[in-house]
Amino acid sequence: MSKPDTLFVVVDPTQKEHVALERAVITSRLRDVSPKLKVFVAVDPAAVSLDAENPDLYRTSEWFEKLEQPMKDEGLDFTLVICWSTQWHEAVLQGAKRTEADLILMPDYSSKESRNRFSDAKWQVLRHATCPVLICRPGADSQRKVVLAAVKMQDSSPQYTELCDKVIARGKWMAERYGADFQVVNAYSDSLNYPDRGNMVRKLGIDSDKIHVRQGPPDEVVAEVAQEVNADIIVVGTLRRRGVMLAMRGNTSEQVMGRVKQDIMTLN
Repeated sequence: MSKPDTLFVVVDPTQKEHVALERAVITSRLRDVSPKLKVFVAVDPAAVSLDAENPDLYRTSEWFEKLEQPMKDEGLDFTLVICWSTQWHEAVLQGAKRTEADLILMPDYSSKESRNRFSDAKWQVLRHATCPVLICRPGADSQRKVVLAAVKMQDSSPQYTELCDKVIARGKWMAERYGADFQVVNAYSDSLNYPDRGNMVRKLGIDSDKIHVRQGPPDEVVAEVAQEVNADIIVVGTLRRRGVMLAMRGNTSEQVMGRVKQDIMTLN
């Protein structure tokens, strides 16, 4: 029997809707082996007022019982992890590392207009996570019908080739589990940067009409195609940065997040 995956599920106790936990429960039903859930409950001080007058900072035992009930109903193996650290992103990363998480599920309650203000703490989780991170958003369809993978197959460097392979494999795996349609988008800047479409068809193993190759900035192209194909989730790769580059934003995955409303899975 296969070893069960460990899902590290981030819960913001100041919110009424726990989208990451909802996704985790739904995902658990689709797996051959039910995963173990580590439900991490902590307040991100960068996103929430820590003033004592904030009523959302107070939770009773009944609140925790209600949080646990969906997992109990599904018969899932779960553990609540409560954290008081003010270093929210470090606590998430450390918690995921200690539990040997295979996937981090993190909620994003930002409105479409404010997604460019995705907190620094959450960017740090995406940058440093050693496993895939699923950004879960309210209103996204829990039953995936279209999985869209964003790739850059014209770049033959080892790091991009490896990252593209990861994105494609994960996208196909998700599409298979959900019984969803798998599609791919690839942006390019000019004719000299155009990817080999024949090679893409052979490597991807899907119909040509499911492969969208378009000229333009990657974030704009991905957002445009996601809307056209009515994607439910977008899978993107993100390269880790070091030194001063860590303080800079602007890679494709970050730009895409500011433009789309769908759930996004990032791989590095």
